[in-house]
Amino acid sequence: MTTLRVVLALALLALAPAAPAQTQVPSEVVDAFHFALKAGDRRKALEQLTADVLIFEQGRMEKSRTEYARTHLAEDIGFASVTHRTVTRRSSKIQGNVAWVTSVNRTRGKFRTRNVDFSTDETMVLTRVGGKWRITHIHWSFDDRAIH
Repeated sequence: MTTLRVVLALALLALAPAAPAQTQVPSEVVDAFHFALKAGDRRKALEQLTADVLIFEQGRMEKSRTEYARTHLAEDIGFASVTHRTVTRRSSKIQGNVAWVTSVNRTRGKFRTRNVDFSTDETMVLTRVGGKWRITHIHWSFDDRAIH
């Protein structure tokens, strides 16, 4: 009798409609990007960006995902892997297929030979591409005396 119940339960599960796919909200994409940097996962980090992403950081600018991958991604991964980032304040807004997420982050750890402990102001603009949110602009601002 128990075997019959298990078989019936499995049959009902197989016939049940699939649960709707979870729709990621923009802040989850921002978090996925940071998590990928921390984990050293280049592919996953780049997957969160549009091909034409524009990244501003301390007077530098990368004009595409390819340029970021070639010039600065490795350094961001190296930094994220040895520091701990905590979001201290965040807000977000969605208007149609555009969203922005602003965060203040506290970063602590040791990078190269220096201890770091500073706040970062971060703005990420996202666009909905093929039904998925992707980062199209990043602006990071912080007092770089904390790491140089």
